[in-house]
This record gives sequence, structure tokens and C-alpha cells, in this order.
Amino acid sequence: MRIVVVVGRVLDPSGFVVNRRAGRVFVNREEYILHPADRCALEAALRIKDASGAEVVALPRAPLPDDDVLRQALSMGADRAIDLYGDALEAADEAVMSRVLAATVGRLGETALVLIGAQTLDTGFSQLGPRLAEALGWPQLVGAWQVDVAEGRVQAVLQSQGRYGVNEADLPAVVSVASGALEPRYPNGVRLINVYRGEGEVTQGLERWDVSSLVEADVLEPLVEQRGLDFPPERERGARARGTPQEMAAAAAEALRRHLRS
Repeated sequence: MRIVVVVGRVLDPSGFVVNRRAGRVFVNREEYILHPADRCALEAALRIKDASGAEVVALPRAPLPDDDVLRQALSMGADRAIDLYGDALEAADEAVMSRVLAATVGRLGETALVLIGAQTLDTGFSQLGPRLAEALGWPQLVGAWQVDVAEGRVQAVLQSQGRYGVNEADLPAVVSVASGALEPRYPNGVRLINVYRGEGEVTQGLERWDVSSLVEADVLEPLVEQRGLDFPPERERGARARGTPQEMAAAAAEALRRHLRS
């Protein structure tokens, strides 16, 4: 059985510093980590692998400037990792990535289960899982806290209104795993070193696929248009009133009358 896990990266929040006086957020240390929900999805896949011997393949959630998160997935126990590249991916949105990932899953063939984090840490987006299920034409379970596979079906523990229940779906299926659902394992030390050195059993684990060989060019047209940033007009500062309470109240009333007349 083959399980595909979709993983992405986000800036490590511990590298942020908030300056309240300046009203700005500074990134003092630009380091990236796996999205917490994607780490839980990877852990769910690896637990199924431990129980059934399934093959785990890691795919990127979005275009990556480097392959670090895929190497992290390999060091934690994934059998393969595929880095997707191409100029058309530079402006890829959730719609484009769902089509590209669906084509990649189709090229892999015989995939029984796709696991993905239910929500990203930076933007809070939760569209990719449902969009991918729609592109594949597979059933989906959203917000799983535990995932098991048995007898051609996937079972997921879901939470709704503070209560937990078990939902099932026929394989193949897409399951979105909630952040904090599982305690992710630490990478294996030997695998971690070998992944970055290109040695040992994971030497051939990292692959690179050109998206132009997977989908047609018209499929790579994003639905989201980037228009830049818009900011509201600068807020006008008022005058400070001084004196006795009666004098300040009179000044405030006069300022209010001038504002209403204008």
C-alpha cells in the first residue's frame, strides 16, 4: 500500500520579535519548520507504515526554494520524497497545486491514501486538502485526530462540537489531519545525516519531477490574482486638551461642533 503525505514549510515563530513601541514584527532568525499539521499528517502515515509496512511518499504543499522539508520527511521515515519544480509554479495558488498534486499521485499509481495537514500555520488556509480530494475524485475526511486503515477502508477520529466520533471512507481517500492531533517522532539520527550527505539507504529517496511533464500549461493558470498591498489612509491625529476638567470638556465640545459643521 502506498501513502502520499503532503508537507510544507513555514517560518519558525520562535525567530520573531514583536516591537510594540515601533509597532512592527522583526524576523531575527530566518529558519523554517514543517507546518505543525503536516508533521501530524506525516506521523499518522508513519504509524500506518509501522503497522502494515506501507510505502510513504512525501510531496510538497507549495513550490519550494529548497528541498529541506522533504529531506526532513525522509529523515523521519518516509521512503521517497518528490520535489516538484517548474517556472509555472512560481505563482501557483491552492487551485494550481491541487491539480499538480493530483497529477503526481496519478503518475505514482496505486496510491491508497493521501494525508495532509488540515490547516497551515501562517495563513490559516485549509483549502488544499478538499481541493485535492475534488481533483482526484476521492472521498475525504477533514480534521482527523487519529487515522487507521483496515480492510480497504480508512477510519478517522473526528471532533465536532467538543465530541469525538469515528468516520469511515473507502480507499482511496484524502484525509486532512488536525494540528496537535499526534505527537510527531524525532528524526532518526543516522537517516538525518545520510539524507543530507546522500548516503545509505535513502540515497535515492529524493527525486525531482518537472511539472511540465505532469500537466498541461493551461492547468497551471492560478485563480488568485496578486494585486499587491492596500493600506487605509493614515489616521489624523487630534489635538490634546489641557487645563481643568471643565476647560477640557469645553475644548472637546468645541472640537466636536467644528467637526460636525465641516
